Amino acid sequence: MGLYILTSMFESGFPDDIAELFRQRIARRKSFAFVASEFRNFEDKTDFYFKRFLNMFEEKNIRFEKAFVVDGRMTPKEAQDAVTRADVVWLSGGDTLAQFKYLREYGLCGVIRRHEGVVIGMSAGSINLARIAVCTASCGHDRQQIYDALGCVDISVEPHFVRDRVSPELLDLSRKYVIYGLCDDSVIICSDKGQEFFGEIYKISDGNIERVR
Repeated sequence: MGLYILTSMFESGFPDDIAELFRQRIARRKSFAFVASEFRNFEDKTDFYFKRFLNMFEEKNIRFEKAFVVDGRMTPKEAQDAVTRADVVWLSGGDTLAQFKYLREYGLCGVIRRHEGVVIGMSAGSINLARIAVCTASCGHDRQQIYDALGCVDISVEPHFVRDRVSPELLDLSRKYVIYGLCDDSVIICSDKGQEFFGEIYKISDGNIERVR
């Protein structure tokens, strides 16, 4: 099993404690693969965020020998090879459903499931790492969508969670699914040792909200 890191967003760069966490958990830094959410027609936006997050790592003295974008500028075979070789795979934020569609189209689902390095999901990427992806309208999706996703982790998350802005939709869904509210600047690590929580994170279950960090 690889190491899966679920995140929401870091508007002001990586906090020092999260950067230290990355330094400790990312042992191999030869290659970094940034997997887009939209593989076509959004190259400028994809490149902007690729550089933004790569700079966040570099600002904390975490550097990779090679870094590249995985999107429609690669063939499916090239994308699969790139993700397989990468020490760190970053599943970007953006359109959650579009990302999962492209992961399937490019044959990347199995590649990511079998990856033995570090896979970091941000926002949409975190949702898609779950066994069951819970996409709520209150989290900015066009409509509520629930589907079988990558299955790399057993937990479902609601990124950009704000404790005093919990929607009735999310509480209602929590009666069927256990969902973790992942606030910005927080991280959930999933590995064969279980789950670890860093930052402000909530467990939403049976209509109740409990802070776990």
